[in-house]
Amino acid sequence: MKRSNSRTVLFTLAFAFAMVCIVGGIYGCWSAFVRFDESILQEKDSQFYSILNTSDVNIDNSLDAFCREAETIFKRRALDEAIAGWRNTGDKSQLKEFFKNNSLKANPIYAGIVMYRRDDAVVSETVSKKIDYLEKKDGQGIRICKDDNGKYLIAYEYSRNKNISFDALIDPQQLYMSALGPDSDEGLILLDKSSHVTLIKPGTEVIVSGTDENADPSSRKCIDNIIRCQKAHKSGGVSLELTDEKGKEYTARMVVITADDTSNGEFALGITANYDRAAAPSRAAARTILLFGAVAVFGIMIMLILLLLLHRTNTANRQELETIKKKNETLAEINQQMQVLSHHQRLETIGTMTASIAHDFNNLLTPIMGYSIMTMEMLPSDAVDIQENLMEVYNASVKAKDMVQRLSDLSKKSRVEDYTELNPDEVVRNALKVTLPAKPENVDVKVRFKSGRNRVKGDNTQISQLVMNIVLNAYDAMREKGGTILISTRATGGNIELRFKDSGEGMSPETVSRIFDPFYTTKESGKGTGLGLAIVAQIVETHGGRIYVDSQLGEGTEFRILLPVSISTDTTELARTRVIRQKDIDDALHS
Repeated sequence: MKRSNSRTVLFTLAFAFAMVCIVGGIYGCWSAFVRFDESILQEKDSQFYSILNTSDVNIDNSLDAFCREAETIFKRRALDEAIAGWRNTGDKSQLKEFFKNNSLKANPIYAGIVMYRRDDAVVSETVSKKIDYLEKKDGQGIRICKDDNGKYLIAYEYSRNKNISFDALIDPQQLYMSALGPDSDEGLILLDKSSHVTLIKPGTEVIVSGTDENADPSSRKCIDNIIRCQKAHKSGGVSLELTDEKGKEYTARMVVITADDTSNGEFALGITANYDRAAAPSRAAARTILLFGAVAVFGIMIMLILLLLLHRTNTANRQELETIKKKNETLAEINQQMQVLSHHQRLETIGTMTASIAHDFNNLLTPIMGYSIMTMEMLPSDAVDIQENLMEVYNASVKAKDMVQRLSDLSKKSRVEDYTELNPDEVVRNALKVTLPAKPENVDVKVRFKSGRNRVKGDNTQISQLVMNIVLNAYDAMREKGGTILISTRATGGNIELRFKDSGEGMSPETVSRIFDPFYTTKESGKGTGLGLAIVAQIVETHGGRIYVDSQLGEGTEFRILLPVSISTDTTELARTRVIRQKDIDDALHS
């Protein structure tokens, strides 16, 4: 009897211990997966913030580029002539033709242009006959409008004067495509400052006002949340219970960045995704573990299952993270390509302009220079003041002629068939001889030639001009305080590297980002045209090379130019390093 009671007690204790282990194991597993869900949630929010920030930058860039291009069109002389013709004759055909052929149509977010006199539409280059504006324009001239087909648009207003104004219309769907890309699965929400919401999902577009109740319940919840965040001026993420097209409920995660926190300053941004789908692997693992919780005391089996499921879940999450990263990298690359394209378009515009006016401008300058000299020769010797005035006219004409020549060089394209095999060391050495008379006395020039017998194929004059432009800029940077410029060549990786490193004042990051823009200069008025480095960049590009700039304020500037090798050899010349001082100038000029 006592033995039976002992067995019952032992069995009870063992059963209680087993139940405690099972419950503890189940609870521990459940807690672990709750924390795992939270980590997935944080990771998802981080991914969304990254997407929203990238989309914000893309929207800002798209709007800025569109507005700048629209302003350029509205300031054109051809438009002035068309408006004058309409005012004089009442004929709108010239205006219609101008807007029909305007270059803004090439912009992917373009939706039309409307010209107004006061509040009456004069010419409309859209598929719609009437545009209704849902709000007043903001400080940036942007407002939401709607055409008679029920399509919502974004209007950018440009006023020429009190009577004449223009609205350049933007397609929100295309703006969405520029922000997230055509292959994105996420839904993007834009909210302007007047609480008009653009809810865009892949392949769809819905725009409603902040008080419109016609949207479906799920869209209404998303819209209400972004309006609530905008009114509270607080960005953040929240989970929402939504219903899909089949009527099935699911949990969605929504992250919002208010207009105060965006760089575009016009729209608040929100993005949503199915959180149940993202968390499905971990929840399936939790159900599996709970189903076999009774055997949690056997540790090893459950541990193996748990590790296996965790590994699968982490792998899926890593794959999803890599996908998001690739999308971000693609968007960043597209943005960079757009900036490069914009720079090329500016150069092409200058080339077209200079090609058309350079010849005529030179024809005008030639008689000015000739008659100035002839008039000075005809003056009596005591007419000093008049001679000085005419000399100023002549000198100004010479400077203008030089500027036209620089512009012509910028727009001129060399033919590849005219290129010759060049010795980089010899080209640099000869170009330096030309610059030596302009070298300040307190500046030392060091050279190191190591390109050996390698050759590059190119235009000798253009590459010499490249060297002289960079070296002369370095002289100017060190003219007051003095310093040293190191000029070297070497063969590296199938290229010839030309390196120019000076110890001048250096440049700020903002200046470095603009030094290759035509007409941009940091020199005093009258001391620079801003074309030297623009010409350098074009010469490097036409020769199939690359140029890099490294500069910091107070630490000097370094230019590295890589030109492809056309003839290569393993035999190299010994490095030669010397310091060019005043006595070397005379030797170089007479050599």
